[in-house]
Amino acid sequence: MAEKFPYTLETPTEEENKLIKKEFAGYLSGAVRVRPSGYFFQGIYRDYAERLFNFSVKSSDVFVVSYPKCGTTWTQEMTWLLLHDLDYEGAKVELDSRFPFLEADHVLDPEVFKLPVISDKLACPPPEPGKYLAAADNFPSPRTIKTHMPFSLLPPKLVDTCKVIYVTRDPRDVVVSYYHHHRMWATHGYSGDFKKFFDFFINEQVMWSPFWSHVREAWEKRHHSNLLIVTYEQLKADLPSVIKKVANFLGKNVTPEDIEKLSSHLHIDTMKNNMAVNCLHEAEFGLLDTKEGGFIRQGKSGGWRSYFDAEMIEKFDKWTKEKGQGLEKEFNWV
Repeated sequence: MAEKFPYTLETPTEEENKLIKKEFAGYLSGAVRVRPSGYFFQGIYRDYAERLFNFSVKSSDVFVVSYPKCGTTWTQEMTWLLLHDLDYEGAKVELDSRFPFLEADHVLDPEVFKLPVISDKLACPPPEPGKYLAAADNFPSPRTIKTHMPFSLLPPKLVDTCKVIYVTRDPRDVVVSYYHHHRMWATHGYSGDFKKFFDFFINEQVMWSPFWSHVREAWEKRHHSNLLIVTYEQLKADLPSVIKKVANFLGKNVTPEDIEKLSSHLHIDTMKNNMAVNCLHEAEFGLLDTKEGGFIRQGKSGGWRSYFDAEMIEKFDKWTKEKGQGLEKEFNWV
């Protein structure tokens, strides 16, 4: 039996909604906040909140959960290959077809596909409402599912039912990558500069924010046997060790040769040129602007130093101390 969605959906003030729709041209439905947590989404989320909360989870499922731009695609490709016994031929299929994006319906608003910049290039009709949620639901087992939703807005029994890998990253690097992501995708439609986006991020006015609440919900479950937390920094520093850790978590045996080959496949230079994971086909339809560097951009840690000025550093430190409440030390983001 479906559970009643236990939170309140609140429309921002007319002034804030007007600002959001102006700065994020792809947010055609405006914005909505989930109360009391404050999670921020496009207004179209209203149509899916209860359905996502009640998504039917199977014991054979494997979820990859993250705030955006934390190493999700990296972790998805690793997870899929480990689960499928390093089937590199099968991995040539587009990642989204192997690893459905649970909440894509309220991110890829069908109305955006009617904008001339996209519709003039689109060779097929806009997606039907609910298409992506249905695809995830009907995906053959064992299902591998990607989501950026925080745990509180996902099925309450998720971690008790199936394996979940949560991946996170230093928020200073997240905001830089998320900025380019918003400029890249027509479905977000952001054309402003970094400084303005930085303020939207720390004011928790971009999708899936607040960042710290998102991470804290995972951290509070860190001792659960069905949850593995991985960081982008770990992936960068020692990919073979993370591969081994994820393989053990999934109950898969890998040889040193397997790890070496998978590490090569997951190298940033390989991933950037991998048509199956880098969303290069979306550029053909006007959905993605490759001038921002592609969906997989640089794969760096610490790149924020080239973007933050003294004022931003001060603001970020204050925001981290207030909202992170020590989590930044747990992850060594200091």
